[in-house]
Amino acid sequence: MQTCPFPPAWIRPHDAGILLVGRDGEVLNVDHAGQPSGQPVSPFPMSITHGVVLGSRLMATWMDHELRMARFAALDINDLREGPPRASVRRGEREAVHPAGHLWSHALDAEPLALVEHLGNVVLALHPNALYLIDDEGRELQRTTLPEPEDSLGSNLTHLHSDDDGTVEVTLRDGSCHRVFFDGRPAVAVGRAPTDQPVRDVAYGPQGKLLLTESHDALWLEGDTVRMTARLSGPPGQVVWSTTHEGWLIAGWRERVLLSTSGFKRSDRNNVDVAVHCTETQVMIVDNDGTWSAFEA
Repeated sequence: MQTCPFPPAWIRPHDAGILLVGRDGEVLNVDHAGQPSGQPVSPFPMSITHGVVLGSRLMATWMDHELRMARFAALDINDLREGPPRASVRRGEREAVHPAGHLWSHALDAEPLALVEHLGNVVLALHPNALYLIDDEGRELQRTTLPEPEDSLGSNLTHLHSDDDGTVEVTLRDGSCHRVFFDGRPAVAVGRAPTDQPVRDVAYGPQGKLLLTESHDALWLEGDTVRMTARLSGPPGQVVWSTTHEGWLIAGWRERVLLSTSGFKRSDRNNVDVAVHCTETQVMIVDNDGTWSAFEA
């Protein structure tokens, strides 16, 4: 796979390939072989904090604390365009108010916290506690609020997960997990992480979930049972479940980790891994220099 021409922040696979997203808001489509489909562009001169691909649409949020500006917009991933320079946005020029080539765009009055696909729509979380169900045309369908935390670790949102039963599972920093509905029913608490450390992120798979704490512990949970724990070197770039390896692939902080039914395997890396892309034949990882390499257990 060809080296990413900018420092990547995250990736989103789609039917025709992979969308690469850079730290400063760059985007580039590549095909399944990793060859670029066009040139890298920056639709809006600020970081893309969250993104979901629905069909051929990238629904994403842009955020810049210095400019005190946030946007939520949809772009056609087959028609990505170069946007305005930062100076034009700062001056508030008419053509620099929204991302270039947007199908629709909304100015946000609060910081976006999370964005997840949910049954053909998306759920958007905004600071401090708002949750919106939004369709692919940017129309609000329903709204609710984030649940309250269970202790003093705080209510900071850690993760949103879409369940097949039509609910959204919310994990807060205090490790509490809640099931949220968009039909008027109140949220229901469904458990608490077995750790006294703040929870940083959660990954889901067919054999449970992996909780990542701010102290870099990884806890493999299946129901209420802790199947395995591991200490990581730092915050990982991405964690995915691999059916091939029957375990969790962790693109880590200068390390690669496989946490599987056969145990714990770790290899040192010179760079920081950013994201994992699984195909039918191999697992590829892109690091902070934009270099792709195969994952080897």
